[in-house]
Amino acid sequence: MKKLQAVLGYTAASLASVLVLAVIFLLIGGGLDKMIGAATGLTLAPSISGGEVTRTIPHGAYEAQVHRMVFDSLIGQRREGFIQVDWTPLAGLPGSIDEEVDADADGKPDFRVTVDTAKPESTLTSYAPWVLGLEGTYRRKESLSVRVRLKNPAR
Repeated sequence: MKKLQAVLGYTAASLASVLVLAVIFLLIGGGLDKMIGAATGLTLAPSISGGEVTRTIPHGAYEAQVHRMVFDSLIGQRREGFIQVDWTPLAGLPGSIDEEVDADADGKPDFRVTVDTAKPESTLTSYAPWVLGLEGTYRRKESLSVRVRLKNPAR
């Protein structure tokens, strides 16, 4: 009986490990989150997805997608957050991008980001005191993204 329990336990552990690896690969590939979202209506947390796109700025062969400012926490709002800007599609991007972004939608740019799309590396020029700095530049499957750290103006 103990031998049967050991075999069943090791089998279950092996299957669970394979399942975890499969889920990770599906998440990285971008398929599982879309399937779960379509089936259940659930979405990824804004801290992972970048939040909802609030504005799209066309630039001919590519476009800039400005996400909402994200300060979400488990309870309430954080003191610091970020805003994400995506440029898509990758195939249409020029060698460098120079974009002024109005993060709070007041009609005035809050920062300028310059991106070298080949490396990818970015530099940030802040126009507002609550724009803290560059969090990172990321090449994704279909876009190039930057995240800019922000101080929550409401706190």
